[in-house]
Amino acid sequence: MKQNRLRWLLAACVLSFPLIGSCSSSGDECDVCETSDDCKEDLVCANFAGETTKRCATGLGNTVCRVR
Repeated sequence: MKQNRLRWLLAACVLSFPLIGSCSSSGDECDVCETSDDCKEDLVCANFAGETTKRCATGLGNTVCRVR
């Protein structure tokens, strides 16, 4: 009986990982985006030099994002 509960708990944790990742972007500057609609007002979704992902930026001058 305990093993069955443990399996269900483990399955629930694994299935919740995609939900946690999908809520991470708030549209602020340097947040990952797919389109400009994902960014807050006055920010656009842009490619940064040396990165394969797009990020929200002002589009004016240089934007420096510190990412890990």
